[in-house]
Amino acid sequence: MNPTDVQAPAATATGAEFDPDVGPSQDAVTLAHSLVIAEFAGAVRAGTPWWRGLVDAVGKWGPSREVLDGEELTYLIAGEAFDWLLLAERLLRGLETELPGAVPAAERERLMFRGTLPLALTPSIFQEALGVEKYRAHLNFFYGVVVEEALWQAVEGEVLKERGVRGLQHPHGVFDLVCQRLYRMDLSKLLRRFRKERGERTSVKFSLTDWKAFTYWLFKLRVGRSDTSRTASDTRKGLEMLEQLRRGT
Repeated sequence: MNPTDVQAPAATATGAEFDPDVGPSQDAVTLAHSLVIAEFAGAVRAGTPWWRGLVDAVGKWGPSREVLDGEELTYLIAGEAFDWLLLAERLLRGLETELPGAVPAAERERLMFRGTLPLALTPSIFQEALGVEKYRAHLNFFYGVVVEEALWQAVEGEVLKERGVRGLQHPHGVFDLVCQRLYRMDLSKLLRRFRKERGERTSVKFSLTDWKAFTYWLFKLRVGRSDTSRTASDTRKGLEMLEQLRRGT
């Protein structure tokens, strides 16, 4: 079962919401560790399957971002899109400190690289553990970042195929053509507009978190400019490409 495949509109349970005002302060990190990670380790130590303890810990987590070992981790993109796998990786690092070897390496790799958890973790368990707000934010991230990236790859493939038919093999200008089709604007203009809205200088180098935020911003821009049928068609295309990528085809 892959939790990112869960597409039901709303959960019935309530769980801990993110605190958008909790930044990377040591007090927040310490509190999160003592109340969530230690409890996660205690549950696993008592016999709870690691995956069950993990999703319960995800549901209880509060800080929307933190600094860990000098790296800033942002779990809630644009205050709306929940990167649950990033938080899962952080929690598993904490579990490894408390209980080394508690999670088999192969299962950990399947989670981190493919987003795959054991079949025993049903969609209902995942949804209930996250609670209403986190689950909705998870769907925002899934469609707004994961599927949007897959849609980009699908359209890029279409552009490259068309250029190949015309005998144009070089990749120059491909990204701009993709952006024109999806967002009606060249990539450079999109980046400038995104950074301007965030009040950033154009010379600032993008981090991985920035790229996720940019992708989510592009998703909202595209949906805001498209009618319902076009949005549904693009979503299907992205989902189909995502499935191809997961199958390795």
